[in-house]
Amino acid sequence: MSQNQYNYFASVYDRMMDNIPYENWKQYLLEMLYKYGVPPCTDITELGCGTGVMTRLLANDGFNMTGIDISEEMLNVAKEKNIGNVAYMKADMRDFTLEHKQDAIISICDSMNYLLTEDDFTKACKCAYNNLSDNGVFIFDLKTEYFYKYELDGRKFSEDMGDFSYVWRNKYDEKSHIHKYHLLFDCNESGKHEIKEELHRQRSYFAGQIKEAALKAGFKHGAAYDAFTFEKPKKRSERIYIVFRK
Repeated sequence: MSQNQYNYFASVYDRMMDNIPYENWKQYLLEMLYKYGVPPCTDITELGCGTGVMTRLLANDGFNMTGIDISEEMLNVAKEKNIGNVAYMKADMRDFTLEHKQDAIISICDSMNYLLTEDDFTKACKCAYNNLSDNGVFIFDLKTEYFYKYELDGRKFSEDMGDFSYVWRNKYDEKSHIHKYHLLFDCNESGKHEIKEELHRQRSYFAGQIKEAALKAGFKHGAAYDAFTFEKPKKRSERIYIVFRK
């Protein structure tokens, strides 16, 4: 996991990801929080908060939100848009300590997929456990191998956004379970023409690995859902949601 993966991308992330239905995702999270007994207006921390879209949405619904990200560039964008009711901190999701225990910790938009080893994945789960109150819940999503292998592998996306254009190439390695995103930006900043590149890596995780990480972290209860439903994951699930409870 590298803090250098979001450099130029951070400044244009929201524009490139404007197809994400954040309001719908927030509604699903609210249903999940209600299902697991998280009270309203309580303390929630988001890991890998990025530009802070979800942290702000939940803050607007009355939750006391903290956003954590390892990328200073992403946090700078989040802070610029902050309306004052979200606390942001730069930290690694594998090693952070909050001032007080949280009733819920969440991580969406496949931030947990950026953890490239089972050890790192376990460390993040353990850190979440240590920062949760009794009966607190850790809710996160994961892109699946099915999605990487059948929906992304070998595909190329490109678009001209006016002040910049990009080419996004995808490659999945079945042996390592690592998916690589290669981003090539052709941008014009302050009248200067520049080419910028970023390489992002994510990993797919499987049921046994997720369960083992939960147990090592100390969680006693867990569940998995096909994204945006309360049904069990399917072979063709592209994204799943995991809930661990102390």
